Amino acid sequence: MTGRIFITGDKHGTFIPLFGLAKKIELLETDILIIAGDAGYVWNEDYEYPVKSLQQIFPGTVAFIDGNHENHALLNGLETKTWNGGKTHQIGERVFHLMRGEIYNIYGSRFFTFGGARSVDKDRREEGVSWWKEEEPTDEEIAYGQKQLMSNINDIDYIITHETPLFAREHISRPKPIDNDYNLPAVFDEWYKKVSISSRLKKWYFGHMHADKIIEPKLRGVYNDILPLGEEKPIIWL
Repeated sequence: MTGRIFITGDKHGTFIPLFGLAKKIELLETDILIIAGDAGYVWNEDYEYPVKSLQQIFPGTVAFIDGNHENHALLNGLETKTWNGGKTHQIGERVFHLMRGEIYNIYGSRFFTFGGARSVDKDRREEGVSWWKEEEPTDEEIAYGQKQLMSNINDIDYIITHETPLFAREHISRPKPIDNDYNLPAVFDEWYKKVSISSRLKKWYFGHMHADKIIEPKLRGVYNDILPLGEEKPIIWL
């Protein structure tokens, strides 16, 4: 079976762009929408309604990596299952949380995913209510992701992360500030240097910056745009 794959950025629980997508094109059950973190549909224990609404608007499968603005305790408390070769948390019948450092085989393409980031507004949020310390990847998760990525460096078609490589921030207007002790963007710099020379890698997509921006031919920020995977012209933009 094959189908279309779309990519977009931080949705923070909104359905508006998805309604726009449904009006623009005929969506199919075989379609897959990937969200590059901060999906926001699983925010509290009453997530059944927003997830059902999401599935009604988008008849295919929604797969999201975690961002920093997620209920990580709730996500991590779900049963781990396997979807297209990688570990996931299944949220609904057709909604999946793609986990850090996993590799998925989807419609003939291989995806490496790595969620998480540090919130710049965590001092204005309440732990366990609107902020969770698990937002930031641990050293163990980073080591696992690096092992996975480097072991499959010539077999990865797409990389989806929430955080961005450090060097990309200088190309983004009003980038989120970065703490001196926060090393994930620098780690991504090193990963990007190694994977970008792979002839197989088509694109690394990131969210978090709230910017729809082509940094380099293989590195793109996604936010409002909903793009067919691998293409530059969005179907929906705001």
